[in-house]
Amino acid sequence: MKTRFRHLALAQVFASLLITAFADVQPQQQELNGAKVNVSAMELEVSTGVISRKWKWTGAGWATTSLRDLVSKREYAKETGLACDWRLPGKLDDKSVGELADCVIRESDDDGFSSKHLEVVSTVNYPKVGMAIQHVVWVYPGAPGVRTQVRVKALPGYDAKGAVPHDEQYKYCGGKLFRPGARTDFLPLDLSKPNSRRYWGIYNDPGNRLDQSKPMLEEKIITGFPVFQPEVIAWASGEVVEYGDFGVIVVKESAKAVNQPAHLTGGFFSGQQGVEVTGWGLAPEEIVPDRFRECWATWSIVYGGGNDGMQMALKKFDAARYPVFPERDAFILSNTWGPANPGGMRYTAEETVLKEIPALAEIGVEVLQIDDGWQKAGDGHCAKNFLPKYKNGWKDIKALADKHGIRLGLWVAIRNADLNDLKKNIDELGFVSWKADFDYLANRGDYEARIANYRTILKHAWMKTQFTLCPEYDAPRYGWYFAKEYGSIYFQNIQEAEPPHLTFVPYHVLRQHWFMAKYFPSNKLQVMLQNPKRTRKDFSDASRHGHGYCFAMGIPFVPCFFQLAQYLDDDGKKELKPLISAYKKDRADIFTSTTFPIGDEPSNASWTGFQMVSTQTAGTGHLLLFREMHNAQSKGTVQLKFLAGKTLSLTNLLTGEKSTVAVSAYGKAEFEISTPADYRLLRYEAQ
Repeated sequence: MKTRFRHLALAQVFASLLITAFADVQPQQQELNGAKVNVSAMELEVSTGVISRKWKWTGAGWATTSLRDLVSKREYAKETGLACDWRLPGKLDDKSVGELADCVIRESDDDGFSSKHLEVVSTVNYPKVGMAIQHVVWVYPGAPGVRTQVRVKALPGYDAKGAVPHDEQYKYCGGKLFRPGARTDFLPLDLSKPNSRRYWGIYNDPGNRLDQSKPMLEEKIITGFPVFQPEVIAWASGEVVEYGDFGVIVVKESAKAVNQPAHLTGGFFSGQQGVEVTGWGLAPEEIVPDRFRECWATWSIVYGGGNDGMQMALKKFDAARYPVFPERDAFILSNTWGPANPGGMRYTAEETVLKEIPALAEIGVEVLQIDDGWQKAGDGHCAKNFLPKYKNGWKDIKALADKHGIRLGLWVAIRNADLNDLKKNIDELGFVSWKADFDYLANRGDYEARIANYRTILKHAWMKTQFTLCPEYDAPRYGWYFAKEYGSIYFQNIQEAEPPHLTFVPYHVLRQHWFMAKYFPSNKLQVMLQNPKRTRKDFSDASRHGHGYCFAMGIPFVPCFFQLAQYLDDDGKKELKPLISAYKKDRADIFTSTTFPIGDEPSNASWTGFQMVSTQTAGTGHLLLFREMHNAQSKGTVQLKFLAGKTLSLTNLLTGEKSTVAVSAYGKAEFEISTPADYRLLRYEAQ
């Protein structure tokens, strides 16, 4: 009995400590278009209307107690013994005593760089170790997920020694095992129930992944349950815990790529207690006393409807976190480096630029981006002094561009750029689409500096400038789920002839686009489109394809005409002009659609393509179908998304021809393309 009363007394003391630690935080509620935040006694609950997540205050921090799909009424969280969603081995753990200093709710759109949401910031002080943590939750109305993040600050007495930021490998009984380092988030999912775990990641250095042996996407599905020992995956950006047709998606909002871990991006540890997300992106010595510094964020997303529903939920949340701005980002771009073979600086000569402007206008391309060589000094990573080298500055080029309705873009070695020079170029040209190249982001300070610069430039000329971030070469840069609010991601250098390994091969390019469309939003990917008739024939069959076929591969994305229009023959112009015109008429819908890969994986002998599901009008969208060169079937059956049992009214955007097609109860429909190496761009309306 004495022991029982002693335990009861200790529990009462502990409870009183928790209440004391929570005393300064008053109960509060706030709503935004159906999204809700509720802070009550010892509890934080958020809801988007689609997902809800709940935490309890434990005295050590916030610990997740509920993750609920409000549509299917499924609860995914289970009870665990963990007392806090975050930790830093050697400093913070479940036994740490924290003081919840405040919890603030406000409406935000991140200064216009994200969609409107409720932001919840809880500040927790740990005086014993000299650290303060801000736990941040972004709650987007109607979104299928929530975003969580940890921010960290040093308090008096902080010492970086002893802290373990990285996942540690150790040897035990002949085996190489891992223990988790700094934890950013924890989801108490029950992996003892029937489930499978799907992991995916995307490689960087895309220009060196052109051939068929090097897909951009890495994907691994692990079956078997319960999960007894920790399942450690260090290369992935996302994990899906699949419970049949329903489940939970976890995404690392970081600079991670499969082959480039970047700065402390951590991994996924899935085990008996749930899914642990590691990698603060902040080394112990980077924790400073004058401000909170951000760690990598995490998305937790719920879905139903099997793999199609999973892809849709992921892309819906991505679109909320990183919205597109059609007035800023929707254009057909041309880049002077396209026919480089291999050096393209000569195409920045004023004579070439002045000749290119009317040639682009003739076929309907809207932005001419002048690549490396327009600046006054240097080239490549040594380029500097980013003001025009031309005799009259921008005067003559700008006058001709205005005459033909062409806007301009510029290449920049972003590490060397002076912000005043960038602003000056934008002010003189009225609009600039920047290709941000040759970056190297080694630590938290690098990321903070670059992001601050992007924000400064974009705020200087809101909606008149944007950046395409270049992940070329195997260096720590941006990854694929980070910094997309500033424009798009550049995808794959492709050349006509030199160097040979970058030679344009249509089915290689189509295949990589198809892979990317699975987990990445197409309207955030700028893809390079080459001239098939100028491509070398010993390394490619491009010359056997039409200009329209090759350009069409970029329609679901941000098309970059990676060639010179002045080199087009008359047949090329006749083929491209009607396609570009037809695309532009439907671009507002296509650009804001949610894109999915459909058909078979491109192999040069497949029926393949993309489905663009409209976000503007329910039951409508576009189909882009390819019958590849070595496919012998004039009719192909394609599995469509979300259209099972429907009859589709189709309009061929190039010819205006109308037809109908029945979709089976299993989602399959048959289409016809009479000749190989041909395509169809169709608008559909489901009946």
